[in-house]
Amino acid sequence: MRVGLAPMLSSSPAPPGTDLDIVADPLGSARLPSSSDPFFFRTALQAGLLGVMANFIVPGPGMLLTGIMAALLYHRANTGRLRGAKAARLGAMAGAISFGASALLAVMAVVLLHSQQQVRDFIMKAAEQSVANPSDPDLQATLRWLHTPEGFSAYLALIMVSLLILSMLFSALGGVIGSTLFRDRSRPRL
Repeated sequence: MRVGLAPMLSSSPAPPGTDLDIVADPLGSARLPSSSDPFFFRTALQAGLLGVMANFIVPGPGMLLTGIMAALLYHRANTGRLRGAKAARLGAMAGAISFGASALLAVMAVVLLHSQQQVRDFIMKAAEQSVANPSDPDLQATLRWLHTPEGFSAYLALIMVSLLILSMLFSALGGVIGSTLFRDRSRPRL
């Protein structure tokens, strides 16, 4: 059984021999606007790679600076106005690129320096110190699970996904701040 949307304005019966009706697509060809201008990805890539340095210098505000740099680089390369939603997408993309490059550099450093065990011990120590009541039996079971390879992998994946989301959110906010800071002041506001 296959059901599809037809680009018609009204419903029509299905071909003979089937018991399905073809339903009209009420939205027609409505699509989300794409970020297809040539400067968008290149600007996000440049700002994301510069954001790696900003994140190593000041990790929290570095995420905001990544988005602000993306807006600045876009404003310098393109004469058009960078609206808030597009600036947020640009900043989020730059934040994702910055996070990916930072994570890749961190993994390479850990592997090349043969410090996997030290990193694991550091993460486990931080997890154990973050609990409020270590004598709780449920918490003890969770901590024992974290010491297994599966538990540590799940915990590390959760940390990485959380950091990616934070990086994208703060960089998107930085992109909006940057688009406001670098907008063309000679044009009247609409």
